[in-house]
Amino acid sequence: MNETKKALMELKRLMSEATENVFRRIELADAVLSDLDWIATEHGGSDLKAQDAIQAEFFPDLNGYVSLGKLRAMYHNVPRVEWERCRFDIAAIEAVYDGQAEEQAARGPRTAWKEIAEERQETIDAQAAELGKMRDEVGHLRDENARLHGRIEQLEKLLDYETMPV
Repeated sequence: MNETKKALMELKRLMSEATENVFRRIELADAVLSDLDWIATEHGGSDLKAQDAIQAEFFPDLNGYVSLGKLRAMYHNVPRVEWERCRFDIAAIEAVYDGQAEEQAARGPRTAWKEIAEERQETIDAQAAELGKMRDEVGHLRDENARLHGRIEQLEKLLDYETMPV
């Protein structure tokens, strides 16, 4: 009975280590596959060859159930809190990830509202600057117009004065 208890405790420890261990393995594989120098040196610059080599050597226990590429996508798109909630179960995380992808597809493509707002703000700022220049020009033209009208009045008075019978 004592040996059974020890065996069960060790099984529990190993299970606990293995579940969280898969997340750490994906995290490390992602870091390695982000090293472009290593990929160039070891795999002739082919990220696919590098990914296949990492998958074959460090993820044989998954037996191709899910590719390392998808594992990395799940790692990047599913928060660790969700991984913990699913107890690092690859199938459960894959369901969460696929659900997110379906939801995204149903919503359609995302609109980059921030970029649109920034572009529109730039357009508004440019138009406001142009409007300010135009207003200054209108003010200048009004002043010039008033000056010319005054000059015309002077000339008309002078002309009337000269054409008056004596």
